[in-house]
Amino acid sequence: MVQLTGLRTRSDELTDRLLQSAIEIFTERGIEKAGVAAIARRAGVTTGAIYSRWQGKQDLLLDALDVVLVQQVADLLAAGPDASAVDVLESLGAHLLERDPASDALLLEAMVTARRDPDFRELFNARVHDEEGHLANLIDNGKEAGIVDPALSTTAIVTLCQAISFGFVVLGAIEKSTVPADEWNTVVHRLISAALPSPVLKPAAACG
Repeated sequence: MVQLTGLRTRSDELTDRLLQSAIEIFTERGIEKAGVAAIARRAGVTTGAIYSRWQGKQDLLLDALDVVLVQQVADLLAAGPDASAVDVLESLGAHLLERDPASDALLLEAMVTARRDPDFRELFNARVHDEEGHLANLIDNGKEAGIVDPALSTTAIVTLCQAISFGFVVLGAIEKSTVPADEWNTVVHRLISAALPSPVLKPAAACG
């Protein structure tokens, strides 16, 4: 089993700057051509600053992906702490049309690398699994609150959301034009409405 490495719980000014530089270099040059030295130069430090924090480029890439995935979770919760699950899901749907090109480019590079490298694929899947957990908790909370139909599979809903999200990454890579926001939001609202619990019909009052 490949072990997760990197400094996912540690954050300081230099680490954050290195991660931002890594995102930029990986996006501009692709993962294979991106070098640790170039990332260090972009951050204004030597490679020693990178190797004191990460074992190598792959570990740095995984933590750079964490930055992107954590931001996606933040976008997921952008509707506010008091918003319902429906509000949050609609906020996520609307955000899909306003994605960050640099973040999507990094995700696409990671997907290509994961396809070719089984070890990296395992690590990448673990990162994605963490993001799935946040969304699954949101959906389960919605079920407990009577907002989401408990008869629907949480895993299936998460998979649908993830498939749509990753699909937008691919569409962005080929610069595919998207639909107008109002048309997209109408479809998202209709899909979410379909996931609401069916209303309980009250028995008709007896005649006479």
